Amino acid sequence: MDESQIPLPVILAELLRIQRWAGGDSVSAERIFGLMHGIESVIGQENESFGISEETQRKVEDLLEDVDNDKQSTDGMAIKDRLRRDGVDETDAARIMELCRLQSRFGTAIDKVVNGKGSTFSYLDRSRSPEQDWFGSLHYMELVDCTDGARNKMYAVFAPTVPRVGEIVSPQKGSTMKVVGVDHVVIDQGRQQGLSRHYLVPHVLLEATDDDES
Repeated sequence: MDESQIPLPVILAELLRIQRWAGGDSVSAERIFGLMHGIESVIGQENESFGISEETQRKVEDLLEDVDNDKQSTDGMAIKDRLRRDGVDETDAARIMELCRLQSRFGTAIDKVVNGKGSTFSYLDRSRSPEQDWFGSLHYMELVDCTDGARNKMYAVFAPTVPRVGEIVSPQKGSTMKVVGVDHVVIDQGRQQGLSRHYLVPHVLLEATDDDES
C-alpha cells in the first residue's frame, strides 16, 4: 500500500502506540488494536471504516456467547463451519477475539475456542496475547542492600532508568542509600506457561549512607 493511502486510523494507532510506550497519558491497548485493524466499533461511526465491520464483530461475539451458553461446539471444524456460514473470515474472527480479551470480555469462551480439538486459533494462546495497559518505558530492576557485606534483596521496582553509581536512593523507611554498583542477572520466566524466555535484570547494589552525605 502506498504511504499516501494508509488509513488515518492506522496512523493514529501508531502515534498512540508511541505515546503509550513513552509513558504519556494513559492509552488503552484495545483502542490501539482496534484502530490498527480497522474495527468499526472502535473507530467510530463518524469515520470511514476500512477493516472489520460492526456486523462482523457482532457475529463473532454471538458465536462466543453461544460457546459460553454451551450452544456451540468448540471443535475446530464446527467453529470453521460456523464462521463460513456467517461469512466471517478467520483472520477477522481472531482479531475480534483479541479485542474482546483486551476488553476483558468472553475470556472463558475464547479459551475454549483456542483449546478446542483441531482449533485453528491455537496461536491465540493467552501467553501470547497482546500486553495489557502499562505505565510507559519503565525498566524492571531489583534493589539490593550490600551495607553489611552480604547481598540482601530489598525491593523489586520499576523506574525510567537504572540508577548510576554514586546516585542516592531514598527508601520510604530507613536511611538514604548510595548506589555502589550495578549487576545484571539472567533470569528465566514463563517456563510453566510453556513459553520460556530469558531476561537480563539489573540488580542495583546499595549501601546505607549518612543522611547529610551528598
